[in-house]
Amino acid sequence: EIIEDRTVGPSLGHDSIEQGKVAGIISMILIAVFMLLYYRLAGLIADIALALNMVFVLAVLAGFHATLTLPGIAGIILTIGMAVDANVLIFERIREELRAGKTVRSAIDSGYGNALSAIIDANITTFIVGIVLYEFGTGPIRGFALTLCVGILSSLFSAFFVVRSLLDLYTSKLQVETLSIGPIGILANSRISFINFRKIAMLISAGILGIGLISVAAFNKLNYGIDFAGGTLLELHFEPAVSVEQIRANLGSVPVSGSNRDYSSSEIKQFGTPQDILIRVTEAETGTDVADGIKKVLQSELSSNIADNTDWVRRQEKVGPKIGQELRDDAVQAVLVSLVLILVYMAWRFKQFLFGIAAVIALGHDVLITLGLLSLLNVEITLAVVAAILAIVGYSLNDTIVVFDRIRENIRSSSNRSFIDTLNRSINDCLSRTVITSLTTLFAVGVLMIWGGEV
Repeated sequence: EIIEDRTVGPSLGHDSIEQGKVAGIISMILIAVFMLLYYRLAGLIADIALALNMVFVLAVLAGFHATLTLPGIAGIILTIGMAVDANVLIFERIREELRAGKTVRSAIDSGYGNALSAIIDANITTFIVGIVLYEFGTGPIRGFALTLCVGILSSLFSAFFVVRSLLDLYTSKLQVETLSIGPIGILANSRISFINFRKIAMLISAGILGIGLISVAAFNKLNYGIDFAGGTLLELHFEPAVSVEQIRANLGSVPVSGSNRDYSSSEIKQFGTPQDILIRVTEAETGTDVADGIKKVLQSELSSNIADNTDWVRRQEKVGPKIGQELRDDAVQAVLVSLVLILVYMAWRFKQFLFGIAAVIALGHDVLITLGLLSLLNVEITLAVVAAILAIVGYSLNDTIVVFDRIRENIRSSSNRSFIDTLNRSINDCLSRTVITSLTTLFAVGVLMIWGGEV
């Protein structure tokens, strides 16, 4: 009894792999150029570490004999965006020390020392998300999780050993008195009173959350994809192209298990190019009879539009209703387990349960807003979307922990300042790092969205 079946045709698989490679190369080039322009020589050193980081990741994956799937390539591309985060944290702390008048050697030592706790905490919590995703995910999503975890470890090694070694080599051999790390005054004196805008921010956030939740509860609801709703999905290639109406007309009588079924009301649409048609059938069969019946009918009625009988089926997926429910339960468990583990770690690491509660509330806020927007836009919820939501959890947590770490540091260093002033100063202190990391991640995700493959 077949309860789950996934097939990708050779043309679609090859095209998607090539698109994934192109997306990875473009991401690396964009981020490398940005780092070089913004951090000058230090950026060049970070670029060298980024290239080595990619070599490390691919070497480890090869050592594990891991199959490189499209979600895995997506994980590599996201790793490229994340790889610079540790370097950005370190470089911003070095800039702070240089502004304070320290020598280059002293600034590098202090910069690494001050950035250590934030980097470790942020990467451990993201690593927790990756482990949970690997535990509860299926094959392709496990590939994403494995790549993410390997990328985190490799990024830490690159930042703390490769970049540090190159900086030490440069400063000790050349006996330099200045460090080319870009303009050190950018956003240095920002004193934005973020906390003063909290009521406005809460109203805006509550409004977006309310609209999203109303959409989930009463209107669009959540558009579960085949992974969670079960059914059959076919992506077919016709040359010359056929219309959706032609496909619908031929699906009025499909032979399945000794009887004819009417699938003309199924979801049928053009997908990608005009030659590609996507058919999604919601049914409760346990085998591939529905897909086989649809292919048999279309091969018979539209034979003149099928140029290659071996490659006209670009993609075929079948998920039984039982496995679909199990995948849905696993996805919910993955999110809940991630939040609980993060809460426990934060409470232990910061010695206050309040920090953990605040982090989890912030994460829940980001996840709910994302789900609400997905519902409003009627985006299909698939396993890949769940992986993306958990990646959002990791990114959100990264920023939260960096700010919390600075709050803890500022509380210790200045006990006379009010708590509100401490919060504002801490957010401003992290502003440059937040902007730069968000930009590099946006580069990676944007490239993946534009040039990434379909599968």
